[in-house]
Amino acid sequence: MTFTAFRACRPHRHRRVFAFAAPKRSRHIAHLRRTISTIDNSVTIGDIKVDNPPRGDSPHLIPNLPSRLKDSEVNASLPPCHLSHLRWMMQKDLILKQDFLLLGSPSLARDRRHLLLLYASLLGREIEWVSISKDTSEADLKQRKEVTNHGTRYANQAPVRAALHGRLLVLDGLEKAERNVMPTLNNLLENRELPLDDGTMLVSPDVYEAHKMGISVHPDFRVAALASLSEGESATLDPPLRSRFQARLASAVDVGDMLVPVSARSEGLLSTKTLKNLVQMAGEVTQGASLETIHDSVQYLEKQQQSITPQGALNAHGINLTGDMIGVDGLVTPLQLEKYQSKGDNLPEFVETKTTKAVHDLILAGFESGKRAVALVGPKGCYKSMVARNLAHTLGEKCELLSVHPDMTARDLLMTRGTCAESGDTIWLETSLTRAARMGKWVILDGIDKLRHDTLSSLSLLMEQGMAVLPDGSRFQASDKFKCVAIGHPPTEKSWITPEIRSMFVWIEANSLPGDELRDVLNQMFPGIKRKVLNKILALREQLEGITVDSVAEKESLQLTMRKMKHICRRVEQRPSELGDIVRNTLMTSFLPDWEKGIIEKCLSRCGIVSTSGKESGSLTVLDNILDSCRRTASNPLLVPNPRFEENPGQSRVMMDILEAHRVGEKALLICGYQGVGKNKIVDYLLHLLNCEREYLQLHRDTTIQSLLVVPQVEDGRIVYHDSPLVRAAKYGRILVLDEADKAPVEVVALLKGLIEDGQLSLPDGRMLCYEGNPSDSSIIKIHDDFCIWTLTNPAGYPFHGNDLSREMADVFSCHIVPPMDTESHKRILLSYGNNVNPQVIDKIVNVWEDL
Repeated sequence: MTFTAFRACRPHRHRRVFAFAAPKRSRHIAHLRRTISTIDNSVTIGDIKVDNPPRGDSPHLIPNLPSRLKDSEVNASLPPCHLSHLRWMMQKDLILKQDFLLLGSPSLARDRRHLLLLYASLLGREIEWVSISKDTSEADLKQRKEVTNHGTRYANQAPVRAALHGRLLVLDGLEKAERNVMPTLNNLLENRELPLDDGTMLVSPDVYEAHKMGISVHPDFRVAALASLSEGESATLDPPLRSRFQARLASAVDVGDMLVPVSARSEGLLSTKTLKNLVQMAGEVTQGASLETIHDSVQYLEKQQQSITPQGALNAHGINLTGDMIGVDGLVTPLQLEKYQSKGDNLPEFVETKTTKAVHDLILAGFESGKRAVALVGPKGCYKSMVARNLAHTLGEKCELLSVHPDMTARDLLMTRGTCAESGDTIWLETSLTRAARMGKWVILDGIDKLRHDTLSSLSLLMEQGMAVLPDGSRFQASDKFKCVAIGHPPTEKSWITPEIRSMFVWIEANSLPGDELRDVLNQMFPGIKRKVLNKILALREQLEGITVDSVAEKESLQLTMRKMKHICRRVEQRPSELGDIVRNTLMTSFLPDWEKGIIEKCLSRCGIVSTSGKESGSLTVLDNILDSCRRTASNPLLVPNPRFEENPGQSRVMMDILEAHRVGEKALLICGYQGVGKNKIVDYLLHLLNCEREYLQLHRDTTIQSLLVVPQVEDGRIVYHDSPLVRAAKYGRILVLDEADKAPVEVVALLKGLIEDGQLSLPDGRMLCYEGNPSDSSIIKIHDDFCIWTLTNPAGYPFHGNDLSREMADVFSCHIVPPMDTESHKRILLSYGNNVNPQVIDKIVNVWEDL
């Protein structure tokens, strides 16, 4: 049977017939055996005929056939139940002129979106799309106020635009909205009336004809809502809102009806037995599997059927009962890729291994099968972002980074608010994700596990269909070259990977490198490290890996991740005798609970790693050559600290430790110690000795990401964004000192991971900090090679009540512990302030301090 899809927005001079065959056993949809046809301006689906369907004046708002469907595939790719849904939607929309609602389980959300887009494409209906989340507000449903140089104006949002122009308004994710938000549209749904913030009012066509007042709602305006409800969750929909829709349950396709549409969309490369086996396994999923996701699994398996099993293909697309993903262990043979070929060498800091090569290939296999997005899930510090950046680099693709955090809204993922530098008007600025989609770049979404599920699922239309609907009202189709690599940590007790999110990505599991590969990587990165020392580090890693603890957080604090081992090797390569102290600082054992500290000490002892504390005098004079090699020439001497400091043995040892890390190229230091141990004095004195300019930021509980990156000011009635100390330090190669970092929300400081590890950070005003870029591009701020971040923090817990920053991202920094001062150091400092004080009084003060 052949099928030629039509676009109702185009004139047709000849009759075109489309036959939709229903199986003989499905009597309840027997009417769908009739043809779908268009004669001039009439459309027929089954036994429903519509003359002169709506024609808008904006053809670009009519969606293309979804999921890259071809005209010839539409008929055979639709199971009977989906044909029935199409007929029902046209009946409600164009015959009965009623708003309608498609309901179903969360795992089938993608199918419902596909059906609605297919309906709009076949009928030529212009659509306005609203992806609803908990951040959706009344302003998103009515009008948004914009500030201009001449006052304020109101911009119509999607529901208002759809009502004025007779479009189909799609409300995707009705169940995700806060319960006091969606009733805003109740009167629009029931009476076609809506008062607007600019003082005008939308009224129904009948009211407008009677009174000639207000703004008439177009008679072709209709609302199509989509909602995901698990069993027993119908109460999550507001009853008055729910009653305004004609609802239909879109259940999962029966296994018996899957084989024909799945086979029609495939390339015919799989045997019938394999196809049946895959469909049968997909049908065993509890709440049903999305048919569109099964199509993706088939295309994925066809490309790599020699290397991947049918179960592996389903795991890669989240179709299983266990939450498994595809990983290196799931490959039968190495992947064979045809489309993507390397065009360059690896990044200088990247060492390829058998495992990382397999992860490279798994990412490319996902893209080669037609998916736009893959998700790389693995523990902290296990090469995820490095693999993604290196892959884009070797293929010659431009890559952008978007580091996400829990406070991000659905709008923030696509656009941010800003002001025009010339006029002061409020404007929308594209994020890295939107720029990448528009320009055909790669983008790394780092930290997707931190987002709320409703925020992440708001990207489903972009990831599944390539359609970007932006907060400013514009819309575009993503470039075919657009690719997204999302990075996250494995789910814990409450999984962040919901059934709806599963259909958005190809899921790849990234595990830590095996011991032999890790040895090769560290040997190549640090060729000067002694073999005996490296063996001890790897042995310690294996010892810590074998420890069993109750929680993931406790396990992470006891592990040596790839990043932590890099910090250790970078230091030990120069000073192998201090391995024990460097490992203890890296694991921050001084601030761990006694039982965790005891476990680490036992593991250190088994590996032959001993402490060397106190074996050196700690005098700074022995490091004069290091000071000379690191000393800078300050262009602004006012920014160089000039503290009063009394050299003492205890703090001198800490300064030597910090200076050594700085000398070997550590760009980010975490300096941790209890209150009053002299962290600020030590840092300021070191910067004074190095003649380094300092930018200082005091963090607190109200610090936001916005305040960390830009400083807004009002100038001549305009809001102007100036560079924050962080941006100035990056631009001019200064050292940024972040004080009291544990008092700020963890996600604020964690955002620096992208800047430290990946060398990129997007600013709220649309600019980007990066080490590489076109100097002529005003949106790029090149990071100076001398830029460093020194972060000061207190340990978590009583009496400081700060956040556990060290547990969250200690592996990003080179860690340094500032212990309480010893008796001799105390006396020396007190005597420097009071030369004439009786020594016995000094002794009493020191004894009291030590007791406290």
